[in-house]
Amino acid sequence: MADSPLTEQTFDRLTGPAGRAILARLAASDLSESNTLALLSDLRREMPPDLAGAALTLARLRVRAAAKFSRADSLFFTPEALEQASGEVVAAWRAHRFAGSGVTRLADLGCGIGGDTLALAALPGGRVAALDRDALRLRMARANLAACGLTALTALADLRDPLPLAGIEAAFFDPARRDEGRRAFSVRRYTPPLDVIEAWRLDGLAVKLSPGVDLDELRAYTDRGAGVEFVSLGGELKEAVLWCGVFGFHGRQASRLEADGPGDILLPRDLPAPPLSAPRAYLYEPDPAVIRAGLLGELTDRLGLPLYRLDEQIAYLTGDAAIESGWARVWPVRDWLPFNLKRLRSALRARGIGRVTVKKRGSPLQPDDLIRQLRLDGGGESAVVVLTQVGGRHTALICGEIGT
Repeated sequence: MADSPLTEQTFDRLTGPAGRAILARLAASDLSESNTLALLSDLRREMPPDLAGAALTLARLRVRAAAKFSRADSLFFTPEALEQASGEVVAAWRAHRFAGSGVTRLADLGCGIGGDTLALAALPGGRVAALDRDALRLRMARANLAACGLTALTALADLRDPLPLAGIEAAFFDPARRDEGRRAFSVRRYTPPLDVIEAWRLDGLAVKLSPGVDLDELRAYTDRGAGVEFVSLGGELKEAVLWCGVFGFHGRQASRLEADGPGDILLPRDLPAPPLSAPRAYLYEPDPAVIRAGLLGELTDRLGLPLYRLDEQIAYLTGDAAIESGWARVWPVRDWLPFNLKRLRSALRARGIGRVTVKKRGSPLQPDDLIRQLRLDGGGESAVVVLTQVGGRHTALICGEIGT
């Protein structure tokens, strides 16, 4: 039996005292898929089937949402809205830029369930308007604001129509990045498409984009002073943001966030990419935000030691010394060779390596396939095998963990 989607009717029931009591009970229950039948049977003794399914759906979404929101157990979500919502660490980081600009009258355009609305509404002295065309999501945003003790003006609006932006100085815009259920890669396929921002008269605007956005599609905005920020959280690339107007800056910047600490920024300085070299004593993998922002020269300067690229097209770096940094992972290089399965297997066995983790960048091989084909015995030492390009040639690097 499947969970049921939330509707405005079931949302009304779940926000009442009885619904909240049921959700509290589910929060303490076994919500695994194998327990679905038992849960629904129990719930249906007290409520209609659609409400029982909606309650179970929301309870499970709250568990998933805990990775994004510290107060997830009191918030409301739909599956798609949760997937699209910014987590509070990223939203707070972005809100900090709004606060630093001095603007106080803000809007969250396409607010969804209010992930960014919460961060903007928490800014001291700010007044926030939240707009969305989905009535249920807008109601969830109101409930989520109330659960966090925050306030914002909310309005049902289609962002393709003239908007009630009188008095609004700056806005955050989060377009839907799916087209008929499939991920939309072009900004022209967003809903609404990116060019809708041309009609908005705002001092500042931030637009959330897909991390893999085609930068050429943004040229019309970057040529007029907008900047592009790539944001990683815990080493995972989360999103790109187009900053326009008073928020604009030159080029592309990388921002690196951690769930339990302050963020860091690598600013563009037009530094040249490092020169090429064969693998040296250590291999560096830059944070994905650095790679997308194209800031390998800036990273090398930040780390303060000579680093080199292995290939014109690949973002792995190499150097003669190791330095610990949140901006890059580093491994000692034990050996490297042009890729050949038999030679790689022999090299690993000669070193007594029976277990490997495989990483790849610029290789057509899949890590699981290579591990299976190597037929290692699982004993002895472990290693990291990196499949990549060195000077345009498919190459395997045998690496140890840092400190080994």
